[in-house]
Amino acid sequence: MEATVAPTSKAFAAHRGEAAGTSTPKATPADAFRLAIRTFMREPRLDMEKLAQELGISKTTLYRWTGPRDQLLSEVLCFFGEEGIRIGREAADGRSGIDRIETFTRGFVESIVNFEPVRRFVRNETELAFRLLTTRGGLVQSTVVERVTEVLEEEAGTGAITLRAPAGDLAYAMTRIIEGFIYNDAMTENGPDVDNAVRIVCLLVD
Repeated sequence: MEATVAPTSKAFAAHRGEAAGTSTPKATPADAFRLAIRTFMREPRLDMEKLAQELGISKTTLYRWTGPRDQLLSEVLCFFGEEGIRIGREAADGRSGIDRIETFTRGFVESIVNFEPVRRFVRNETELAFRLLTTRGGLVQSTVVERVTEVLEEEAGTGAITLRAPAGDLAYAMTRIIEGFIYNDAMTENGPDVDNAVRIVCLLVD
């Protein structure tokens, strides 16, 4: 009597293949983004051809996954911007009112100015960097504005501060001030003036 083999899922079949050493793990779009982050941190330039080679895929496939280089860089910068917001929030945890806004802003600004890969990118590809980082409606800036708006609305919602303009408008103004101190100063030999950036930002909500 011929033995009947029960069907297995793709996941189980892949697991068996890896265990037996008969399958080669393939790169995924998520792998491409993670590698782009690591490359941005360690290399002077994010090179799409080298990225594809490291992933073992064609440039055509890479572009299909990530879009053009500008888009990938914008999303990588957005990732680090979100990380800076997280650091600012953690620094301000347990505080309220203008004290929370000040501590949050300082944590966020310091996380960016102390991050050499972003400073290097601004120095090496200045025109592109300014376009990706500071264009109104661009992914990076709009994400930061959205996150700052959330913090302002949280404080206004508890009555800890009274906003003299819509939270979104204030967040945009705060973001533009921060951009001026972070990215313009990144081009000079002098370090960004974090104290002045924080002080001026807080004047908008104090």
